Amino acid sequence: MLLSYRCIYSVLLTTIASIMVVLSSSASQSSLLPTVRKCGGANSAMGSSAHTMAMNLAAYGLLENRISTLEAPRKTHWSKKFLAKREATPHTAPYVVSIQMMTPDQGLVHYCAGTVINEHWILTAAHCLNSPQTVENSVIVAGSHDIHDHRGEAANIQMRHIDYYVRHELYLGGVNPYDIALIYIKRPLVFDEYVQPAMLPEQDAHPEGYGTLYGWGNVSMTAVPNYPHKLQEANMPILDMELCEQILARSGLQLHETNLCTGPLTGGVSICTADSGGPLIQQCCEDSFEQGNIVIGIVSWGKMPCGQKNAPSVFVRVSAFTDWIHQVISSATHIM
Repeated sequence: MLLSYRCIYSVLLTTIASIMVVLSSSASQSSLLPTVRKCGGANSAMGSSAHTMAMNLAAYGLLENRISTLEAPRKTHWSKKFLAKREATPHTAPYVVSIQMMTPDQGLVHYCAGTVINEHWILTAAHCLNSPQTVENSVIVAGSHDIHDHRGEAANIQMRHIDYYVRHELYLGGVNPYDIALIYIKRPLVFDEYVQPAMLPEQDAHPEGYGTLYGWGNVSMTAVPNYPHKLQEANMPILDMELCEQILARSGLQLHETNLCTGPLTGGVSICTADSGGPLIQQCCEDSFEQGNIVIGIVSWGKMPCGQKNAPSVFVRVSAFTDWIHQVISSATHIM
């Protein structure tokens, strides 16, 4: 019974970390206004409902993993390779947070990332918040570099419960567009050298050049995952949208005007499982201005195994939603 219980949660954690969700239990919302969801309640403890959720997610995950391989050669033996990510210099990205779920046997386990935009709000992907039950048992961990080093980083870490969250009302689940969400924490973050906010881009700006990906996502290019416990970074070139659209169309996938694509198309560098919700960052500005870090993208979806050739990484283009973010923060704060 104990072995079965652990297996269920192992599958659950693998599934909720996936960046390419093909099936979703969320239906389209009829209202065009943001829906604020409150977390917690009398039945928020993990119990039989969490057990049922794990079984459902496991069933979804099996089908998802079969579909998400897409163009990956079915009979090719994948050699043991790793993505060209590198450990970030500790605390040089103080706006990146780990979203972790409490499990009965492993404690807190990372499954998504997010970006601090002010002391109360975290920017992430909508698919990271697909399950209200998972969210209720999750926490935001800010100020951490090594997410396994709870003792050594105890003085740096700020942990917060998720009090409310808002997913974009047009997000339909899976690889659909509008994969953006905001998390609200009542107890504000305290900004210091370990925790700082990132800047939002101007509405409708179209970034060019390179961006830097940050996250604790899978670094394996094989079917066997390898999750680092220290924050990783990777420089990624921003792709021409028309080129990216043509490449993805070969796999029957559609790109939306609110998406952002990165390469390289030569393979070896990409987003991967558990990078979900994390940021793609560009530094601003000219030498005469105060330097800041702009979150230009949110990790949304990509192909598995990770790092294939001609397999762009797909982000939410944050500048398509800058006004939406400000509207949610302004309107939601008044009703909380």
